[in-house]
Amino acid sequence: MPDASELTTYLPWAVAAVLLIVLIVLVVLLRRRATAAQEALRTREEAHRRALDEATAERERAARDAAEAHARELEQVEARRVDAETSAQQSRALVAAGAKWEETSRRMVLDAVTDLGLDGALVTNLVFVPVDATRTRRFVAQVDHVLLLPTVALVIENKGWKGVVLDGVHPRDAGSSFATLLGDLELEPPFAVQVKRDSLTSLELRTHDQGHAPRKQVRRQAQRISDLVRAETHRKPWFDTAVLYSHPDADVHADPRADDEGVSTVVIASQAQLRAHLEELVRRRRPGPDSPRIDELSALFAGLGAEVTSFGKPLDRATAAGLAGPAGQPENAESSPTQT
Repeated sequence: MPDASELTTYLPWAVAAVLLIVLIVLVVLLRRRATAAQEALRTREEAHRRALDEATAERERAARDAAEAHARELEQVEARRVDAETSAQQSRALVAAGAKWEETSRRMVLDAVTDLGLDGALVTNLVFVPVDATRTRRFVAQVDHVLLLPTVALVIENKGWKGVVLDGVHPRDAGSSFATLLGDLELEPPFAVQVKRDSLTSLELRTHDQGHAPRKQVRRQAQRISDLVRAETHRKPWFDTAVLYSHPDADVHADPRADDEGVSTVVIASQAQLRAHLEELVRRRRPGPDSPRIDELSALFAGLGAEVTSFGKPLDRATAAGLAGPAGQPENAESSPTQT
C-alpha cells in the first residue's frame, strides 16, 4: 500500500488526467453536436432552397399555363370573330341576292293568304348557320320563305326559272317532242329539267337531280329549320314543304305531289295552285302540340335578320295553337320531311 507521500505525489497527476479525459470527451461531444447542428442547418437550408425552387417553378408554370390559356382564348376569340365575319359576309350576300329574286314569290304568297282571309306571318329570306355546321365546315343556309299560320308551317323554295320546266316528270313522259329531244337523259329522282332560250338561235338545257333538285333542297332546308327551332325553343313544330315556280314565263310540267324518299313535297306553278294548296292545308290541319307558335318563331327568325310580314288579325299568344309538350305527327304526315 502506497504511503501518504506517494499519494500526495501522484494525486494531482491523476486528477489532471481525469480532467483531461473529461475535457477530451467534452470536446468530442461538442464537436459532434456542432457537426450535427451544422448538418441540420444545411438540411434546413437545402429544404428551404428546394421549397423556393419549387415555388418559383410553380409560379413560372402557373404563369406559363396562364399565358398559354390566354393565347388559346385569344385564338378562340379570333376564330369566333372570323367565323362571325364569314357568316355575316355570306349572310349579306345571300340577303342581297334574295331580296332581288324573292319579291315576286313573296307577293304571290301574300296575295294568296289575303284572298283566303288567313292570319299569320310570312318570313322571307331567312339566313342562318345550321345546327349541323361545324368549325371545319362553316356555312350558312338560306331559305326563301317560311309561311306561319295558326296550324301550318310551310317552307317554300322559290324558283324564278323561265322556259320549260319538268319537275319530277321525265322528258320521255312529257310528250313526244320532249321524248325525241331529251328522252335519253339519265336522271336520278328527285330531279328537275329546265329548257330556256339562250339566244335567238340556241336553247340552254339545265338538269338538277339528287341533291340539287328543288324538292330535295326544300326538304333539306326544312330539316335545318326544324333543327334550329328545336335548339332555340325546345319545340319541334311540323314543317310542310313546297316548291314554287314563280316566273310568269315558266311552263311547268310536274307531278304536283311527287313522292321521294317516303315524303311528298308539293310543286306549285301558279297563283291558283298556291291558293288551293294553302286552302287544303288549313282545312286539313287541326290545332295541336305540333302547331307553330307564330309569335315565338317570328321573333326567332326576325332576330336572324329575316323579313317578317304579318297579315290578317294579330294572333293571341295563348290561343294561336296548342303548344305544350313534344311535337306530334299531324294528319297526312307524309307531306313533311322534318319529323324522324
